[in-house]
Amino acid sequence: VIGFALQDTLGNMFAGLAIQVEKPFRVGHWVSVGSHEGQVSEVTWRATKLRTKQGNLVVLPNAFISKEAIVNYSEPAVPTRLEVEVGVSYDVPPNQVKEALLEAAGNAPMALADPAPDALVVDFGSSSVVYRVRFWMNDFARDSVARDQVRSAIYYSLKRRGFEIPFPIQIEIPRPEEPERASERIDRVSRILAPVALFAPLTG
Repeated sequence: VIGFALQDTLGNMFAGLAIQVEKPFRVGHWVSVGSHEGQVSEVTWRATKLRTKQGNLVVLPNAFISKEAIVNYSEPAVPTRLEVEVGVSYDVPPNQVKEALLEAAGNAPMALADPAPDALVVDFGSSSVVYRVRFWMNDFARDSVARDQVRSAIYYSLKRRGFEIPFPIQIEIPRPEEPERASERIDRVSRILAPVALFAPLTG
């Protein structure tokens, strides 16, 4: 009975021991565990505490961490690669678009010059060719700011060259309906109600 009652506690303790030995992360590292992401603020025998970018504290039992995939953004190298996507008109050749995108990434203050950014065609969308810009930055805690800088630089770079970022396109085909005469409506309703036994005795 005692062993059953202590099952979760012992599981967390042994998982905490494994974390201390293997050291998949340390205090100060930015990690993702399952659906949780944050900076490691404390590691105990029972649980690991993460501080999210919103300032919230998430306490994860070590037994839970031992069963989930762990992504460590701070190791083995500090630079982290980020991605942003943008759609550009089909009228513009891809090599010209890529040149504009790489120029934009180079103008973003937080995007590193080494490793160098790159640009790829990733999809032929319904209203545009979709490009993905990949770049590196040093401070994962400010990844949203880095993406904002790159997206803003992309917008101005494309505008300067006159390259269109298309709106989603939808085509509406109108179908005019002819007005129905009263006699036709009565006949149509009568045909619908005729098979119903409840309305069989009724007449037009």
